[in-house]
Amino acid sequence: MTIKKSLSCLVLAVILIRLSNLGSANAAKALYAFGDSFVDTGNSGSGAYPYGKTWPGYPAGRASDGRVQVDYFAELFGVPSPTASLLLKNNSESLSGVNFAKGGAGVTYAYGMTPLDRQVNELESLVEKNVLSKSHLRKSVALVSLGVNDYSAYNAYQSSKKSEYASEVESTVTTIVDGIALNLVRLYGFGFRNVVIANLANMVCSPHITVAANFSSCSSNSTLEYESSTHNELLQQRVRLLNHELQGANFIIVDQSKAFEHLFYNGAQYGFENPLVPCCTWYNDSAGQTQYTLCQHPEKAVIFDGIHPTQAAWKVVINLYASVRGYTQEGPNLNAWIQRNKV
Repeated sequence: MTIKKSLSCLVLAVILIRLSNLGSANAAKALYAFGDSFVDTGNSGSGAYPYGKTWPGYPAGRASDGRVQVDYFAELFGVPSPTASLLLKNNSESLSGVNFAKGGAGVTYAYGMTPLDRQVNELESLVEKNVLSKSHLRKSVALVSLGVNDYSAYNAYQSSKKSEYASEVESTVTTIVDGIALNLVRLYGFGFRNVVIANLANMVCSPHITVAANFSSCSSNSTLEYESSTHNELLQQRVRLLNHELQGANFIIVDQSKAFEHLFYNGAQYGFENPLVPCCTWYNDSAGQTQYTLCQHPEKAVIFDGIHPTQAAWKVVINLYASVRGYTQEGPNLNAWIQRNKV
């Protein structure tokens, strides 16, 4: 699908949503999250030690030594951390927030995990059952954070074919970004006005890439750099369009790529030692059993296990979004956004 054609489809979806009955009224606030393992808090299972080492002291469904971004976003918005959808005890519990994210997920099927549109379908099911009303969601916040799995799966597939695929990258980026944008339109239609979207996480400095250089420097992989920059630029264009076309939409992009790049290059000022080196590394012993080595101080590491940030890193990143100008795109920092939109 060409960029021009996909943009036409997006505009059509926006027009249809604007013609629908969108509802109003005040209601309690909650956080609803969609994404991958950077967001997941239990939909992929509880995990195994050393995940959860720092908090709560045992595996808690998070790909980190402790809390992940959704926990800190909830704290910032003054609402409970949303319950993983698979851990809901009953439908009414969803009024306090739901986390639909699934480790390995993407916009496309990527690694076969629940993709974004199916996560949004789960929310839609609760709306159709009259568990969640438009008025409730209108005063709630949605978090959307994913995309890396789409590119890593795509790159692995293309690498296995050992063929040139530069000409296909642009259409792939368009497919992924427009998948995000179309689901943002759906969320708006269900009632959401306040939506935080994370752009693509930094790939060239991630330890699962820099392991090839013994974690000594970020990669200069031109494909990863092009995918990241093109994705983030197109995402910014799409969100700008939606904010213009959807009445009352308060969509904001947090610059995840810039925030983690800042930590990788300037981590020492936050107490991080060797920011490119992961805290936990996995290997198979002579008997073929999976083992790991673990650093003594996860709070001094940016990345916990090769790709997933530590609790300490997430805390700094959310603070950058909240308090420092320049870590959101085309808008104020998150604290100012919260005050302006009465989030």
